[in-house]
Amino acid sequence: MAALTGNHRDRLIEATVAEFASVGYERASLNRIIQAAGISKSSFYHAVGSKAELLDAVVETLIADVRAHWVAPDPAQFAGDDFWPRLDGVLTDLSRLAAFDPALGLLGRIFYLPAAGGIDARTTLLDAVHAWVAEVLQVGVRTGAVRDDVPVEALAAATFGMLRGLDEWALDATAAEASRRARDQAAVPALILRGMLGRPASAE
Repeated sequence: MAALTGNHRDRLIEATVAEFASVGYERASLNRIIQAAGISKSSFYHAVGSKAELLDAVVETLIADVRAHWVAPDPAQFAGDDFWPRLDGVLTDLSRLAAFDPALGLLGRIFYLPAAGGIDARTTLLDAVHAWVAEVLQVGVRTGAVRDDVPVEALAAATFGMLRGLDEWALDATAAEASRRARDQAAVPALILRGMLGRPASAE
């Protein structure tokens, strides 16, 4: 992607995300992407050489754009009484970031696509996010902020699945619903997570 800058880069990223999100990896067409991006084939193939390379390049570029504005806190920062305020802060930060940085929304649209085969930038990111969620929950359980009557692995799987569902819910908004869902992007996950992860009343 370093071979493309400015509008060419942005148009290629948007066209790539739109194509992969609409038809999936296997059916995605490089010719349609090139046409939608409005760039020449020579410029395209100077930047990337294949569909797999294009997907990796776009994902890596979007990750870098997001990390320029936000980096996930170290799981150790979620210990004890800091767990819920820190979690609320993460959800609020991501909601605000989504409002002004298109990279997060674009990344979300292709984040959960079925695996293209083998390890790529997207599956590596998914694994890293899942591992971070599990570490945060382990800290929460160990320091008494999160329920300990369910295996941490099960809590991590449930949390990851719930966040995936809410991501798809937010991204599937119509124009009329978009602003309302944007306001809910921090409040709704926080409410559900507290109900799912909080210690039962009898254990308080």
